[in-house]
Amino acid sequence: MIKPVYVFSGFLDSGKTQAIKETLYNPRFNEGEASLIICFEQGDVEYDEKFLKSTNSQVIYLDSVKDLTIEKQKEIDKQYKVDRIFIELNGMEDDNILYDTGFISNWELAQTLTTIDASKFSIYLTNMRQFLYNHVVNAEVVILNRSDDVDKRYLRNNLKSINQYIELIFEDKDGNVTNKIEDELFDTSKDLEISDMDYGLWFMDAIDNPMKYDKKNLTIKVKYAGEIKEYDNVLIMGRKAMVCCAQDITDIALPCINLHAEDIDKDKYYTLSGEVRCIKNSEGIKICTLNVKSFKEAEAPKDELVTFN
Repeated sequence: MIKPVYVFSGFLDSGKTQAIKETLYNPRFNEGEASLIICFEQGDVEYDEKFLKSTNSQVIYLDSVKDLTIEKQKEIDKQYKVDRIFIELNGMEDDNILYDTGFISNWELAQTLTTIDASKFSIYLTNMRQFLYNHVVNAEVVILNRSDDVDKRYLRNNLKSINQYIELIFEDKDGNVTNKIEDELFDTSKDLEISDMDYGLWFMDAIDNPMKYDKKNLTIKVKYAGEIKEYDNVLIMGRKAMVCCAQDITDIALPCINLHAEDIDKDKYYTLSGEVRCIKNSEGIKICTLNVKSFKEAEAPKDELVTFN
């Protein structure tokens, strides 16, 4: 029998244990199935006996994610006859250790979820950037709790720069899901000219809401980021962003049509103007492209690395 594995990641006291408990208390999710929780750290919230009994769950504690070897998984699988597995990772360990190890044949990864205390996000970003990156890069869903007094755009754009496909859920200090970020980051009722400072905000909004920009006139400042071999009139143009640390710089760029490599100096910036068109990429995901109508050489932005606040 295939056993789904649900992985919960995040820093200590970010709400991982509470999220697991709420999931297993939810009658829409739990109809009496036997669950095993594999926990690598203990915070303020515990898996008490009342909870375990009422949710038909068991819990075991391991010292390190390195201990969850394939051999250990086989041992656990033989000892505990359960229907599904929950894994609560240690916030100060590298999540990638788990994914590099993989799972035995009848354990199948079902979902990866990360919890973040939004009130401490800027501290994480400044002092524990690599660990934050590890928690987010593998996640499908990120729950941002205690987000009442934090700029949600700041949170969203920094997280989307690490993993653009994550779903973000914002909660207030009482655990209630709050309103989504305002859709209209940029006014598409008129031609858009994206400032150097707002490029990161615009790019992430275009990822989230590509159809919002379809057939809109756009002016942006970008530089060469690559080519598409199949097309001699399409260049990838954009800017660079630091998504984790100084050693982890990536391009945030889009396909620009009607540009040829011989017309572009790869070391210079250009102001491009044209019409946005949304297409589906090879993975079936809608993305924005720019049909360039005019371009000219431009000065480099004051800060060449994109920021997301």
